[in-house]
Amino acid sequence: MRPVLAFFIATFALASQATANPFDAPPPMYAEAVNPALRQVGTDLRVRQTSCMVSSHCRYAARQVGIEVVGPPDRPVTERIMIAATFRQGDDAAATKLIDDTLTVLGATMVVYDPGMAEDRRGEFLLELGDAALSVGEAHRDSADVHYALSFDDVSGRLEITAATLRAGHG
Repeated sequence: MRPVLAFFIATFALASQATANPFDAPPPMYAEAVNPALRQVGTDLRVRQTSCMVSSHCRYAARQVGIEVVGPPDRPVTERIMIAATFRQGDDAAATKLIDDTLTVLGATMVVYDPGMAEDRRGEFLLELGDAALSVGEAHRDSADVHYALSFDDVSGRLEITAATLRAGHG
């Protein structure tokens, strides 16, 4: 996992976008916000909307990575972004590509939705999350503005990473 995180650190170190409060954008705006960060680092990975049941709950995909963006039903803002991937056993090459894609989407999400996090802190932060999740199956860390939760179920092969605005609380 560390070589992938080293790539992530190098890739997103220069891609820093400052916005007022990105969580003020409604869930249907996620792809529009994140895709420029993906383009900026030179990846061909793009996020596309797969459904929006209501303006407060949208699903996206980026290859095999699933993304769910949720806000409260009474206000057009984002409260939580969940990035998820399911790994298949026995295919190390596919697993490596999937973790690369997952971390690339997470990196772009961090650049856009957590612009206050120092560039050099992002990689360190992910190493902390990853190490804790691999040792105990889950991890929680807060930046100044965002709560991050990572869980990995070794049996199902499902990895879930959630970024939630601290102003909404988290659970």
